[in-house]
Amino acid sequence: MTTKKLKNYYIISSLLLVILIIFATPLPAYTGSSQLRVIKSNGWIIYSPLVNININIEKILGKNNLSLGFQISYGSGDFISKQIMRQLAKDACFKIVRFFDGLESPWIPSMMPCKYFNESAKNGVYDWTNVDDLIGKIFEIGAEPLICLGLIVGSGNPPKVPPGMVINSTTGLPNPESYATYASEWVKHFKEKGWNVRFYEIINEPWIYFGWTPNYTKLAYYMELFNACANRMRQVNPDILISFDFIARKPVLDYWLTRGGADVDFIDFHKYDADGPLPNPYTDAQMFQRAETRYFTSSPLGYSIMQARQIWYNKRGKFLPIICSESNFNSACGDGGTDPKIQQMAGAVWLALLLRTEILNDIHYHVYFELASSYYQGSYGFGMIDTFSKKPWYPYYVNYMMGNNLAVGDLIIYSISSSEEIRTLAWIHNQKVNILLICKVDQTRTVLINGVTGIGKITKIDSTIPWQQASMQVEEINLSEPFALKGYTVALVQVDI
Repeated sequence: MTTKKLKNYYIISSLLLVILIIFATPLPAYTGSSQLRVIKSNGWIIYSPLVNININIEKILGKNNLSLGFQISYGSGDFISKQIMRQLAKDACFKIVRFFDGLESPWIPSMMPCKYFNESAKNGVYDWTNVDDLIGKIFEIGAEPLICLGLIVGSGNPPKVPPGMVINSTTGLPNPESYATYASEWVKHFKEKGWNVRFYEIINEPWIYFGWTPNYTKLAYYMELFNACANRMRQVNPDILISFDFIARKPVLDYWLTRGGADVDFIDFHKYDADGPLPNPYTDAQMFQRAETRYFTSSPLGYSIMQARQIWYNKRGKFLPIICSESNFNSACGDGGTDPKIQQMAGAVWLALLLRTEILNDIHYHVYFELASSYYQGSYGFGMIDTFSKKPWYPYYVNYMMGNNLAVGDLIIYSISSSEEIRTLAWIHNQKVNILLICKVDQTRTVLINGVTGIGKITKIDSTIPWQQASMQVEEINLSEPFALKGYTVALVQVDI
């Protein structure tokens, strides 16, 4: 190589080195464009769309009324028999627990206290041992019971009733006077014990009896039964709250309000966002949309839940609380098992979106169906905790994050996301700003929070950890800097006011 060529070689090499040094120097994280360059300590540059989350702690939108709960059903008997399961429920700060009086399961003690009902004398023989044990354990975790009297198992069957109670051959229901006597014994028993048991339902999903599009003759029979129960139960304790989970259905509500239906004390509904056989015909994106709209802006009931409440107020002059007394991602259950996405991050994102929507729409209680379940026919049931391992799945952690950091009366503050791909909700709890972030796409998105600063804490679940080893991730973050949400994510950011 000649001297001239060697000189040129050193000049070119020096220029290349300068260029490399320049590009190796850390750059500002925020470029102000729709794309973000995040420079990590290892020198790698990650590109992902930037989402701005704007917070205004001075702008109060309202107060939270939502409390969380769960159902005790076929897979949840360990709540009664195992302290570890009750501790998990207590740790998540659940406030309401629903159960059936007529559930028959080899894993759950019978909650039917009436061992024999004498139809002629209109009285019964009662043993409250199992009921008292369950109610005591519900109180122990800081929750209260929601008791559903009457369970219909299969279309065409009558509701479960105490042994000896007659099913009327004309109506297909128990005689109203007899069933009202039985229902009032529950209220009387708790009153005598000094226990504040408030919530009751009369027959689970009574549409199975009178039809989704109601047979009005059967609806009249059911209304007569409900009226008798409500009257007798309120005579014992006028402070109890009674309803049924199909009151918001348009033809039912219209009939009820014009034909002498007794007052209900809350608007009660069930919400599953897929109902058909597996595989689920809806994409994740469609399920997420249904979480936020079905029963709220559009409804298979004919009325939205909020419309039903307003109509009740217009007719009866009482603004009722709303309870979602049973809910899950997908109701499909049979030979194919249940939807496998229930326990996965898709199920967790769906649940977070639903809870956010319920908070914004003034729902009072949300009951997740159910607490625990186990492997069955290729899937894991409806539960949020594995019955066998006692390890939570991702929906449990959504309930845990919300239950521990959101209380009735907390102030909801202004928050908005610059992208439809990430939902946000912000509130003040225990002198902290809490910012819920829900990433609805299974791809990395980078978030910049505006309006609050300082060192905060982020608690999150996301797609980076398989659902079989579900766990929460907790770390400190500088809120002046962007951070990544890696795929489906439910995150709670907290910072002192």
